[in-house]
Amino acid sequence: MTLTIALPADAEARLEERARAAGKDVTTFVQQIITRELDAPFSLVEAAEPFARAVDAAGVTDDEFTSVILQARDEARRERKAERA
Repeated sequence: MTLTIALPADAEARLEERARAAGKDVTTFVQQIITRELDAPFSLVEAAEPFARAVDAAGVTDDEFTSVILQARDEARRERKAERA
């Protein structure tokens, strides 16, 4: 894939400087940055964002949400304990 992007002059200068410091041409440097970003796992906040939006849209209060989560945790613990018995 080929992309064309417009960068402010100061950002372009910093990009060229960092690529040069890494001993790479700008294209290779940018490819590596993008690939590294895409290969990185989601943070917990990023992974939870769709769920958080759904909870907000459902109008669930913090207390209700906490109660549901704790009930699910307790149920999972009971199930694991029963499996070990």
